[in-house]
Amino acid sequence: MNVAATAGPDLTPEPPAKAPAAAFLRMGLERLDSAEKLLFREVTRRLGNSLEPMPVLREMLHLMSELLGLNRGRVLLPQADGTLAIACAYGLRAEEIARGRYAPGEGISGRVMLRGEAAIVQDIDTEPLYLARAVPRERLPQETVSYIALPIPGEGRPAGVLAVHRLRRRQRSLAEDLAVLDSIATLIGQVLRLNRLVGERTARLEAENTELKLALESRATNVAAYGIVGQAPSLLRAVRKLEQAAATDATVLLLGESGTGKELFARAIHQQSARRDGPFVRVNCAAIPDTLFEAELFGHEKGAYTGATSARTGRFEQAHRGTLFLDEIGDLPLAMQVKLLRVLQERVIERLGGQREIAVDVRIVAATHQDLQGLMAARRFREDLYYRLNVVPIQLPALRERPDDMRHLIRHFLFQLNERHQRSVRLAPAGMNSLAAYPWPGNIRQLYNVLERIVVLCEAGLADEALVDAALISEVQGQMLEPTPARAARQAADMPQTWTAATANPNANHDPTSSIRPYHAVMESERETIFDAIRRTGGNKSQAARLLGLTLRQLNYRLARFGNAGASTKR
Repeated sequence: MNVAATAGPDLTPEPPAKAPAAAFLRMGLERLDSAEKLLFREVTRRLGNSLEPMPVLREMLHLMSELLGLNRGRVLLPQADGTLAIACAYGLRAEEIARGRYAPGEGISGRVMLRGEAAIVQDIDTEPLYLARAVPRERLPQETVSYIALPIPGEGRPAGVLAVHRLRRRQRSLAEDLAVLDSIATLIGQVLRLNRLVGERTARLEAENTELKLALESRATNVAAYGIVGQAPSLLRAVRKLEQAAATDATVLLLGESGTGKELFARAIHQQSARRDGPFVRVNCAAIPDTLFEAELFGHEKGAYTGATSARTGRFEQAHRGTLFLDEIGDLPLAMQVKLLRVLQERVIERLGGQREIAVDVRIVAATHQDLQGLMAARRFREDLYYRLNVVPIQLPALRERPDDMRHLIRHFLFQLNERHQRSVRLAPAGMNSLAAYPWPGNIRQLYNVLERIVVLCEAGLADEALVDAALISEVQGQMLEPTPARAARQAADMPQTWTAATANPNANHDPTSSIRPYHAVMESERETIFDAIRRTGGNKSQAARLLGLTLRQLNYRLARFGNAGASTKR
């Protein structure tokens, strides 16, 4: 083998005194011949005129060819896939540059990169390790051609490889050429390192500027633009994720309790995406009977089943080139989960009773208030479907986690409801305190409903504390609202101790004379009584609720507090 290995350059970081390559070059110019002096003078000048590395490196290779006869120079750099590829060259065609790619340790260049040692091929025609992959032999002079490859110094390992062709008959000594190439390789290493540091710093500054800009915009303009009211940090984090996800076609999974605004977020994602001009189609998976799921999602052909008198498009086809919002995805039957997974993977559907595949271009946004991981553990939700949906999860905060947003939401909804019902109802300060202090287990949807009840039934322009307390008591007990002081006082006396402004918000300015009694969490002692009633009614929660003197909603709230342990899902 006629590969001559020379001692590689020192790969440890250079001391500060050696770092300024331009100064180093100027100090040694008096020891160089005229061609070398001109080469380094021009290289130094070009380094000072450009911050882009590749044009500068190509000009170095050009000058080495013109002034020293070191031809077809190339700089090979490691790629993300682990290969070594020509990143910059002079005297090579585009297709030759494209062919110059080597696996680790492959060929002369690959070995130099792997070992960190220079290699000299005296005659490429007699060296089996020389692959002639980039430049075919017939493109080179028909005489003895040498190939020189040197490692480009990096931080702890070679940053790349510098390689050139050299005619063996040249009068200039090989040692002189090696000395120049070693200096050029060192200079290239510093150019690459400086470019990397500048790039990292620039990217960091751009990221910081982008984050600051988004934070400033989201606190004032963006949140309101989506119809989302509030400035709580947990809400702003969710909005930030919304913005990031909307810019892509990634599947989004909205997580949070019922009434936290999942559909509002889904619509915001659609409106901020490139699909905004396409349809937004909502499917409530909890409201569709199991037998109708397939026809509802995928459509059916005429005669697919009894009563199918004509073909019908399903929700996926209706949402083509738009967004399909699958609400309450945790209630999707297992059989449909398999079919949905296939659609997400292959982006095609088949109508019920049909035999042809229909391509659909749909962005999926799913939502649930359930614990999908718990459902997976109970084998009620497929793990593979979960990971298909859980690409960009966004957790929506409960209303009780946003105490500072309460008053903003109340004013916002009150304005909307007054416009809707042509009223001009205002809240007394004490009434506002009561509303702001309530824990709102039903979240924003429950708050809106209670406010609407107040606006509709308020006989004067001011909703005082008695009316607000009566509305809240009727919400807790599931009774009709009769907003008279006597009625409110009577209800307060009989009301279970389920909540209080002081406990829900210790900083609230609560009036001790308010008709609403202090809040206490659902008592643990109620657990056995509730589950005993459910067992006695054979798991029928509606009958159990009547037996306990509760509404079904109140019973469900209590079961949710207890984690639904031991409770049947029968109604």
